[in-house]
Amino acid sequence: MNILLVSFLKPDAPSGVRVHYVQLAEQLRQRGHHVDVVTPATLTGPRRQQVAALRHVLRRLGPVLRALSTTVAYYLHIRWGIDSRRPYDVVNAQDLGSGQAARQALGRRVPVVVTGHFNAHPAADDLRQTPRSGWAARTTERWYAYLLARTDYFIGVSAFGLGVVRGALPPHCLSRVVHNGVDLSRGHAAVPATLRQRFPGRHILLNIGQLETRKNQLLLVHAAHALHQQRQDFVVGLVGKGEDEPLLRQCIADYGLEEVVVLLGYHAEVQPLLHCADLYVHVATHETFGLVLVEAMAAGVPVLALAVGGVPEVLGATPTALLQPSISPVGLAGVLNRWLDAPALRKRLSQEQAAYAATHFGVGQMVDATLNFYEQVRQHFHASPAAARPELVN
Repeated sequence: MNILLVSFLKPDAPSGVRVHYVQLAEQLRQRGHHVDVVTPATLTGPRRQQVAALRHVLRRLGPVLRALSTTVAYYLHIRWGIDSRRPYDVVNAQDLGSGQAARQALGRRVPVVVTGHFNAHPAADDLRQTPRSGWAARTTERWYAYLLARTDYFIGVSAFGLGVVRGALPPHCLSRVVHNGVDLSRGHAAVPATLRQRFPGRHILLNIGQLETRKNQLLLVHAAHALHQQRQDFVVGLVGKGEDEPLLRQCIADYGLEEVVVLLGYHAEVQPLLHCADLYVHVATHETFGLVLVEAMAAGVPVLALAVGGVPEVLGATPTALLQPSISPVGLAGVLNRWLDAPALRKRLSQEQAAYAATHFGVGQMVDATLNFYEQVRQHFHASPAAARPELVN
C-alpha cells in the first residue's frame, strides 16, 4: 500500500504527535508498505520562499492576521509539499489542517483519514495555544467547524478524543478508536542510570512534556515545596522545554528549590531517564491520551496522573493511580509522600500498569488496527460514487 502521512508538526517537534507519526511510518515500512511523510519541513525551493514572504506580509497586517499567519504558512507547506502525481492509496493526516491541505492537493482521488490528537475541541486547543478574541476567535471556531464537517474518515487516539468531536463530524463519517502504542520491548532494554548517579540516595520523581500551561508543571513545583517540608530525600526532574521555563525557574528560585526541582531540558530519548525514576507524575490539565504514560508503564515506572481526558483509559487497570483534577499542591504532596513511603505498593502498581500496557498499548496492536481501518476506508471510498464525494479544487 502507498501511504502518505501529513502533519503540521515538523520531524524535530518535541511532541507526542511527532513521536506517533514517526513511529507509525517506521512500522508501516517494516511491514512492506511505501510511506511518504510530508510536514512543513518538506517543501523546498522557490515555493518555500513564497510562503515565507507571504507569512512575513501577514505578520505585518495586524494582530489577527499575525495570529493566523503560521496556520496559513503550514497549510501551504503541506499543500505544495505533496507530490500529487504519486499513486497514494490512503492519506493519514495527523491534524485537521494538514488533512484539508492533502484533500486540496490530491482532489477526490484518495481517501483522507484524520487522526485526532487534540486534547479538547481543536478550536479550543488552538485558542489556548495562541489566544485570540473577537473576530479572530470566531474565525478560528468556524474554520475548525468547517474542517470537521469535511472529515470523512476519523481515528480517535482515545474514546475521549473521538467523543469530543463526534457531534461535529458529518453523519456519513467512518470513525474508530485506535489507541496510541509504543514498542514495549524498548521499555526493558538496558540503559545507563545517569540520574541515579547524579542524585544518589534520593527518590526520583519524573515529569516529561513541553513546559507549558496545559502540562501544568507549576503544580509539581508547588507540591515539591510542600513535600520538602516533610522530607528531603527526593528530587523532581522536569524533562522538556517550552514557554513556561522562565516562570518555572522563577518559582523554583523563589522557593529555594534549585537542588530539589531540576529542569533537565529536552531529551529525544526518555527511556534512560524513566529507568531511573521511582514515580512518574503526570499533571496535565488536558490530555487526550498521554503517550508518555505508556512509555513510563513499559519502563516499569509506577505512574500517577490527573484523571483528565483520555488518561483514565490509559490507567484503566489502576484507579488508585488517578488523581483528582482539582488536587491542591498540599494534597498532591501528601499523595506523593504516601507513595514514596510504600515501595511494595509502588512495585505492585508498576507491575499492574506494565501488564495492562502490554495487552492494550503495544505498537503492533496500534499498527494492526490502523491498517485494518485503512482497508475499511479504501473499500468504502471506492464503493462510494465519485459524485457523492466532497467537491475539491485541485
